[in-house]
Amino acid sequence: MMEIDPKITAAEIALYLKMTVQAIHNKVKSKGLKVKKAQNKAYFGHETARVIINHNVNQLKIAISVVKGGVGKTTLAEALAIRVALYGLRVLCIDVDQQANLTKGLGMDEKAKHCPVMIDLIEGKAKAEEAILQVMPGLDLIPSRLDNVTLDGYMMINRVNPEKIFNKIFEDVFKNYDLVIFDCPPTLGSTVCAAMLCADVVISPLNPDVYSYEGIQIMDKEIKNIREQFSKDINWKILLNKFDSRTILSTGYISQLMQDPAYASRLLDSVIRTSQEFPNMKQKEKTIFDSLKKSTAKEDIDALAKEIIEIMKIHSKTTQAAK
Repeated sequence: MMEIDPKITAAEIALYLKMTVQAIHNKVKSKGLKVKKAQNKAYFGHETARVIINHNVNQLKIAISVVKGGVGKTTLAEALAIRVALYGLRVLCIDVDQQANLTKGLGMDEKAKHCPVMIDLIEGKAKAEEAILQVMPGLDLIPSRLDNVTLDGYMMINRVNPEKIFNKIFEDVFKNYDLVIFDCPPTLGSTVCAAMLCADVVISPLNPDVYSYEGIQIMDKEIKNIREQFSKDINWKILLNKFDSRTILSTGYISQLMQDPAYASRLLDSVIRTSQEFPNMKQKEKTIFDSLKKSTAKEDIDALAKEIIEIMKIHSKTTQAAK
């Protein structure tokens, strides 16, 4: 059975808070918090980080979706969820892809065999609370399995309105989390539409290749259709993934995106470079944050996590202003 043990160091939290490492240690000591050591480095888990950082954010719901398989969508969802949880925020991942790659990636596939999944919740056979699995402190999962292959068909036949269905199902659950991440299948069905309508931000990973770019163009059309049909302004962002500055292909695509008025403003600041560490750690049944060694993969996901947290802070200010 897969066992993960993600970590965040005192130095990383000090950098985030713009404090000295000694100040972090003093804070930990004064509050009687737990700290561990490995390779002569002090590190924490979710609970300690939550107390030290004491975030002021509003809840943010993200749908990670693109009409193209193999772009690293699930790998990014998994790594982002873990890193944000390590920064002390409470994260809920909702796997709505019948392939259940996120469920497997988080080591929850065995438990998912005996747990309700999305189709059970939509059919009213179980409550959302009954479907929650704890992956690690600060990170929970609504798992998926092959049963979800009937989701789109059920929603269409029973005329389930995608606009409010997820908010209705998870009404009592969402309030327990700071960040919610929907990992969507690479299709454009009712399930993906429901996730987009529920989300505050839709993020589409883009690999530097022609087929991935075509997927972004199709997403653009679909989001416009959803906006018109449901009169909702969807905040859509593009995340450049598997970037390699050494290749003309990667630099060419980012240049093309930045010059394209339809997409330039949608690019997230973070860029995920190509890294062998993602598949290597997956093969070891570990996460990239189980190790304390520095790597480009960890640096890039850390930058993405910080960007998402900043969006949550802006979202908080916007919400408070609206009140």
